[in-house]
Amino acid sequence: EAFVEPQRAVILDRDGVLNERPPIAHYVRSWEEFAWLPRTFEALQLLKGAGYKLLLASNQSGIARGVMTEDDLAQVHGRMKGDLARAGLAFDGIYHCPHGWDDGCFCRKPLPGMLFQAQRDFHLDLTKTIFIGDDERDQQAGEAAGCLTALVTPDRSLLDVVRDYLSNKEEDERCE
Repeated sequence: EAFVEPQRAVILDRDGVLNERPPIAHYVRSWEEFAWLPRTFEALQLLKGAGYKLLLASNQSGIARGVMTEDDLAQVHGRMKGDLARAGLAFDGIYHCPHGWDDGCFCRKPLPGMLFQAQRDFHLDLTKTIFIGDDERDQQAGEAAGCLTALVTPDRSLLDVVRDYLSNKEEDERCE
């Protein structure tokens, strides 16, 4: 019953989508290293206002590499959630993969494990769920899970992606 009930959800990558992406082989290890990208809250408010669940799926191999801990990540996410709460926003679910490149886990993007976990937890139809990332691995994970996918780029912000998606979705619904 929960699965066939219409669910609106968006799954988002974190670094490079919500906050500034650190340089390659560097990680957001503390709140001081976290910087929201411009107009992120506006994009998330548009999604929430349209009835979408907000889900986060992020690779965090800095944990496997020993440059940060699960507690460091929890503190970053705790502060992130605090900022969101002050804006009247919240993530419905947060998923992360702590494994390294060579660990062979199913949850590390480009594999779709985190997206499938969100599907199970929220009874999502992934063919009607959009996954927004910022690199090829995100696109591959979304496609492997059967999600619609979109990428944030230096020329296309999260707000641009969300506006385009919601506008197209509205058009599709009018045509049905």
